[in-house]
Amino acid sequence: MNSFKVVALAEHPHHWQTAAEWSFAAWQHEFPTDTVQTYLDQYSLAASKPEKLIEIFAAIDSDDNLLGVATLVDDDELPDAPEPGPWLAAVFVAPDARKFGVGSALVERAVSRTRELGYSTLYLYTEHAQIWYRDKSWTKIRDTVFLGLHHTVMQLDLIN
Repeated sequence: MNSFKVVALAEHPHHWQTAAEWSFAAWQHEFPTDTVQTYLDQYSLAASKPEKLIEIFAAIDSDDNLLGVATLVDDDELPDAPEPGPWLAAVFVAPDARKFGVGSALVERAVSRTRELGYSTLYLYTEHAQIWYRDKSWTKIRDTVFLGLHHTVMQLDLIN
C-alpha cells in the first residue's frame, strides 16, 4: 500500500461522496433514518466551521485515494449519555486499507486534536471494536443498548 496522510476531509470535497456512501452503509443499521445526504450535510457543516465541534479527518494515500475517515464531535447522539464529550465517532477504514495502520492514524489525529482543544478525556461507543480500542489504551466505562444494539462506551484519558 502507498503511504498516506491524515487530513481534514473538509479540504478534500472530491472525497465527500465516497466517504458519505461508506458511512451510510456502515451505520445504517444504527441510524436507519440517515441517508447519504445526511453525511454530505455533516461534511458541509464541518467545512463551514460551526460553533459546535465537528471535525472530520480523512486518510488519503499518495495517489489521492480515500482510505478511511473519523469524526470528532461534541455529541455523538447516544441517548441519555452522561458523558460530556467530545466523542470520537464514525471511524471507518476501507476494507482493502485495513491492517496498514490507517485506523490507528485516524484515531491518533482525533486524539491529538482533542488535546489541542484542551479536553482531558475523549469518549466513544462501539458495537464491535472494544478490543481494538482497549489495545490502544481506551477503557470501558459501561455497556448500553442503542436502537436495540449492544454497545460499549469507552474513554481515553488524555492527561499525561
